[in-house]
Amino acid sequence: MSEKILIIGKNSNIAREFSKKIKKQKVYAPSKLKWDMRNLSFSKSQIDIIKSVDKILLLQSILSSKDFLKRTSYDIQKQININLISIIKICEIALRNNKNVKIIILGSESGIKGSHDIVYGLMKTAIHKYVEERKISFSKQQLVCISPSTVIDGKMTLKRKDKKNIIKSININPKKRGINSFEIAELIYHLFYNLTDYITNTVIRVDGGKFSRMKSFIK
Repeated sequence: MSEKILIIGKNSNIAREFSKKIKKQKVYAPSKLKWDMRNLSFSKSQIDIIKSVDKILLLQSILSSKDFLKRTSYDIQKQININLISIIKICEIALRNNKNVKIIILGSESGIKGSHDIVYGLMKTAIHKYVEERKISFSKQQLVCISPSTVIDGKMTLKRKDKKNIIKSININPKKRGINSFEIAELIYHLFYNLTDYITNTVIRVDGGKFSRMKSFIK
């Protein structure tokens, strides 16, 4: 029998790459119109889906280029709902009602080092902390966050206007490159299907060793 998977953020390149690998599974990948993550009043049908799926992949995210002091309260609250509160609410519904659910959330290196978008950075930090601290309700459950560095073909990266900062971030990386969406999709697939579910309540940093500091003084 095929599994049921819920993917929020279906238009991301990561979701598209992951979807190529799961042809037999029944996938719920609702549009933004059907599942507006700004609205936290989930319908009964939404809640029923969250309770019934085997796996949940949460990729929704908004990054703002606006100056924090010039942003409206509505704009900030919308971002908080999408980047944090909706994710936690989906997780709580699933973890309290589904004994076997596996959940993977896309975090960000901004949750470690901060971001030019203060709200975005703080929300990613909060998501990382939630994943590390939220004890699973049943032994078969799994809750993991993947925290990548620059996703070079990610829509948020491609939309950024500060191209010089992106190039700088790549140049200081020991790998001398960013990460591709298909690489993250591969990791998600292996976590869901090939690796032990003992890997839980952890943030997996996928940054090419960007934040390593110890150097070898080889002549």
